[in-house]
Amino acid sequence: MNESNYFQMSNYKIFRLNTGKLIILMLVILAGCKGPGILTPTRAPRLSMEKVIQRIDDNQPEYKWMSARFSGSANWEGRSQNVSGSLRIQKDEAIYVSIAPLLGIEVARALITPDSVKIVNRLESTYYLGDINILNRMFSADVDFYMLQALFMGNDFPHFRNDQFTLLLEEEMLRLHAARRMRNGGIGNPINQAIILEPEHLRIRSNTILDENSGRALRADYKEWEHVQGRWIPSELEIMFSDERNVSNLEMKYNRITLNEPQRMQFSVPSRYTPIYLTD
Repeated sequence: MNESNYFQMSNYKIFRLNTGKLIILMLVILAGCKGPGILTPTRAPRLSMEKVIQRIDDNQPEYKWMSARFSGSANWEGRSQNVSGSLRIQKDEAIYVSIAPLLGIEVARALITPDSVKIVNRLESTYYLGDINILNRMFSADVDFYMLQALFMGNDFPHFRNDQFTLLLEEEMLRLHAARRMRNGGIGNPINQAIILEPEHLRIRSNTILDENSGRALRADYKEWEHVQGRWIPSELEIMFSDERNVSNLEMKYNRITLNEPQRMQFSVPSRYTPIYLTD
């Protein structure tokens, strides 16, 4: 997709950005909660691998629906822009993102399912309809819907094997690392993954996926947390995407969180819009 020109709406200017890539980057933002609280690291206890994995699993929030408003900033290819909008998740079914940075006026919308990606760019009157493999082509990493869903909620990937991790203590934090972590059943390609855990609550502080062949990395840092319904859920985060030439980042804060309330996920394409093609 070609980069768009500068746009102007209600006397505001939107920086020139590749809108499709920005939306895809935003889809790996995590869900959070009102009133963020900070988890303070403590000295790591002696824990077995099995205990750590079990605690991570036990800490994961149970939900069917999640929705949140977000605000923050994005730095993409050397250009910065404030961002805001809404995020909705129907667990294992769909991820919905609406971007509305200008006085609440929606400029883009995306709907992700386990096998499809749909994007409408209202600024350019264009749309994209394709399969989930666009994520792999853009990030040169084996990223699927369920991985995105887990990242939104600050969780590990439940459909991957756990017996390939090694457990280390690094600067009073716990580190899980798997050089070639496989999905259950051996489906798909392995990933090089590193997870940093704060030892007191065993919540994920950072989750990194590295592609050694391309030199690209996708990293989610969880900065603040809230205790909600007996579980820790991230409320402030930073997503970083880097390759051999550039480092881009997206900083997000969430409010107006709701859990287990059904949400509308409408997606339609006006007849006058033209299709576009996203490339890496």
